[in-house]
Amino acid sequence: MLRLSQLPERIDLFLQRLTENEALSEWDKLGKKYMMVQGVFAITGLLVLLIVAWIISARLIFEFSLIYIPIVCVSTAIFYYARKMDFLIKLFKILMIVISSVYVARMGGLLTCGGLFLLAIQAVTSSVILRKPKLILPVSIVFLLAMLSLFVLDPYFPKQQVLNPQQNLIFFFVSLITITGYIFFFSLYAVNLFAKMEEREAQRQKEMSEAKTRLYTNITHEFRTPLTVILGLADSLRSGRKNSPELAKTIIKNGKSLLQLVDQLLELSKMESGSLSVKKISANIVPFLRYVFQLQEYYAEEKNIKMNFEADKQSYVLDFDPEKTTVIVSNLLGNAIKFTPAGGAVKMHVFVENGMLNIIVSDNGIGIPTEKQNKIFDRFYQADDKNTRKAGGAGIGLALTRELVVLLNGTIQVHSVPTKETAFTVKLPVKSTLHAKEFQQREQALPEAEEKIVAEKEPVETQQTKKERLLIVEDNPDVLAYLQACYSDYFRIQLAKDGKEGFEKAVNEIPDVIISDIMMPGMDGFELCKKLKEDFRTSHIPIVLLTAKADIPSRIEGLEQGADAYVVKPFNQQELLVRLQKLLELRKKLYERFSKGNGFDYSKDPIMQREDRFMKKLNSTISENLNNEDFSIPELCEEMAMSKSQLYRKFKALTNQSVARYIRSLRMQKAKHLLSSSSMNITEIGYEVGMKSLSTFSQVFKEEFGKSPREFLMHESEKSYN
Repeated sequence: MLRLSQLPERIDLFLQRLTENEALSEWDKLGKKYMMVQGVFAITGLLVLLIVAWIISARLIFEFSLIYIPIVCVSTAIFYYARKMDFLIKLFKILMIVISSVYVARMGGLLTCGGLFLLAIQAVTSSVILRKPKLILPVSIVFLLAMLSLFVLDPYFPKQQVLNPQQNLIFFFVSLITITGYIFFFSLYAVNLFAKMEEREAQRQKEMSEAKTRLYTNITHEFRTPLTVILGLADSLRSGRKNSPELAKTIIKNGKSLLQLVDQLLELSKMESGSLSVKKISANIVPFLRYVFQLQEYYAEEKNIKMNFEADKQSYVLDFDPEKTTVIVSNLLGNAIKFTPAGGAVKMHVFVENGMLNIIVSDNGIGIPTEKQNKIFDRFYQADDKNTRKAGGAGIGLALTRELVVLLNGTIQVHSVPTKETAFTVKLPVKSTLHAKEFQQREQALPEAEEKIVAEKEPVETQQTKKERLLIVEDNPDVLAYLQACYSDYFRIQLAKDGKEGFEKAVNEIPDVIISDIMMPGMDGFELCKKLKEDFRTSHIPIVLLTAKADIPSRIEGLEQGADAYVVKPFNQQELLVRLQKLLELRKKLYERFSKGNGFDYSKDPIMQREDRFMKKLNSTISENLNNEDFSIPELCEEMAMSKSQLYRKFKALTNQSVARYIRSLRMQKAKHLLSSSSMNITEIGYEVGMKSLSTFSQVFKEEFGKSPREFLMHESEKSYN
């Protein structure tokens, strides 16, 4: 038979089942249980009050019970579905006090209300039981104000006899017994609940302490092994006992392992401090995921593991955070490769189902013991057996993965059959509220030149054309599409699928900045960089080499070929954007040198000397033809061996001016010089600078210097006289 002392425990067990699958804090779970229990007991007490009021014909008590029962029922239903309990509990308690106070007043005051004021007292005592100061204080203040108001206004309440003395006494004792029983039972229930919470907290603290001890042990092991390898091999290289490129590769590989561990610890630290923000783009996620997948193939090849990527469709456009998604997928693939023996297989499957993007990473590796599958996402946890110890790990990767998935409003699950297979399923919501950046297929993504400059008119700059041009040279269509999606908001994108096409587009279109891969068929990134820097038409363009080759010799070779920056895959989207913007800012310093016309000095920098020679030749050509009225941009292009668009874009990049405006400025500078230092009249000077129309010459001169030629001469004469 069920004993009274066991009743709270049984109720708590039932309520635990109702809330165990909900992602609520401990306090919200406690609040939900508390309000549901209170609702059940409040309805029971009110039904008793309703029956007694009906029996003895107490109209106002009956009316009070009849109104209050639906309110409690609706409130209990709201509490069941609600997630944040603080405000709702506070509101319900205050509502209890207000309604009971109104009916106390209607029944003539505190002494003739049949003990209804006890309901208000119960609201305060049950709040105290919850030990929540933010709840107790406002409820207590409302209660005190209500009681004070009832006491002060008592003489003004209607004094008709709602209840006779006998009925008043009966209801007082019924209310007293009901409220006392409720408070007693709920106190028993709350004490039991708080004891369990304290027990769980103590257990959690114990597990955390053990986890931290395990973390220190694991991290010590994780650091010790690669450090031992790095120091040993470095010593071999220093002593000259061995001098093999393989030693350097091994050192770099172990250094990267240490860096990855540190990065994961920093990410967890950001999660704890709440400083990790979500930065989403709207794009086709399939080529992006394929790109992240391909970055892991190198590690799989080392173990002879077969990699397979599948997507039900080639296009799923949705909002996602590239950086967080890269960490999630890389961690899952890295784990799969780590725990799959040589000759095994790792598969990644992408599809959409029920409004969720599913990313399944599976392998036929060692698997995870059934009893440990619910713990592998715990921070610092590592399944302790000979297989996991052999593979290593500090128990950070999956914990970070889960927390990032939750941050993106997704879920992650694991299914594993030990010694046979393991599959991790990540589900992310499919939403597309941002401006979509379209990914194009390889054959569609390589547009022809976007504009032609005809006649002698300079191109008109619209809001779109004010963006700098970015040429991306990459043979992998997925990486090409991903880069386009990342930077289409900041640049006008031009695409090339290999070095040869990249060179042709660079020469024809003269972009403002170039991103190029290194490993490409035909002309690789190094050769492309060298050819562009040696060609006077493109030598000014900043070039960023983007590649998976992280070794120092490759970096040095790229910089020797004239590359302005070297970025290693996988790259950080924001970091690469900042690099591009900084390179363009540095290029603007050229404006200060070349906008002076002939008045700049030769630079000692070999790269700048190429631009100096270009500007000297251009200035010389213009100066030789200043008195030629028929000299125009087509003749200048012919002399410089460039097309109109090439000349315009290169000159614009170096001086931030149009060619026509620059020629006019040089003509006016020469006219000013002649007016100051020669005895020629204004008409002769106009002819000397290629302007036979006196009115046009005067107008252009005034626009340049703010004075007409005649006014300028008068001003010069006054200066000489003074």
